[in-house]
Amino acid sequence: MGYGLRERGTPQIDGAACIGCGECVAVCPDRVLQLADGRPRPGAGEFMGCVACGHCVSVCPTGAISVCGRGMQSDDARELPPPDRRATADALEALLARRRSVRRFKPVEVPRETLDRLLEMTATAPMGIPPSGVGVVVFHGRQQVRAFAGDACTVFAKQARFFNPVVLTLMRPFLGKAGHEAMRDFVRPLLKLLGDKWAAGADHFTYGAPAALVFHHDALADPADCHIAAAYAMLAAESLGLGSCLLGTTVGLNYAKPLKAKYGIPAANKVGLGMALGYPAVEFRRGVRRRLADVRFM
Repeated sequence: MGYGLRERGTPQIDGAACIGCGECVAVCPDRVLQLADGRPRPGAGEFMGCVACGHCVSVCPTGAISVCGRGMQSDDARELPPPDRRATADALEALLARRRSVRRFKPVEVPRETLDRLLEMTATAPMGIPPSGVGVVVFHGRQQVRAFAGDACTVFAKQARFFNPVVLTLMRPFLGKAGHEAMRDFVRPLLKLLGDKWAAGADHFTYGAPAALVFHHDALADPADCHIAAAYAMLAAESLGLGSCLLGTTVGLNYAKPLKAKYGIPAANKVGLGMALGYPAVEFRRGVRRRLADVRFM
């Protein structure tokens, strides 16, 4: 999984179709394309070279450009929806307002085609240097989700025992005051709760969901990329009639090597957010106004 910094895409130009408008040259972020004798020509670029962002492909009015390499294929270009199909601000705001964290799900499985469409929508997220270094493990079906939840809660229980008060006291100089308080008063109690509840027969991690996602990223991806992808998946789920709940504790699985190997997550990859998915068993009738911690116009 993933791509090296030295890997490059290769722009290919159909000379018969090219009209020499220069749009591809103007939009290339690294100036890989340059005009020569009124025609675009690929070069080395000024920094990283072609990263297969596809901007040149997207702006070409005649479809004369394709890019291969770095996970992109020559036929990956697709027509965009027309502007009149773009969601209005009111429609988008309605989608955002309706989304709530769902922790109770109907006893109905999520069809594979619904998850496939959700993942296609998720893949449109802007995630760092193209192509994405984000991977997703999809747990499809309650049995698969429950098996993963059991493995995860076992890890959480072990971590709660490890981060006992003595160890946390020794770690305080490295964690700092705020970090120590967060570990002592929130992280460790939460890990212990998840493990204890699972041992008692209750799933307070994935909430008995019929589907779940776990996002992970390679070493070259920004850690925020997983969060961006998860945000897109969360909104895609809402548009598809699914309820979702982000699972922040999945980051605690980073050092669980056997679990990562079991579920095909490369050992060097970092685990990001998880997400429980399913059809909501509760109907929300009102929203709650949220406020940012601080807003300043300069």
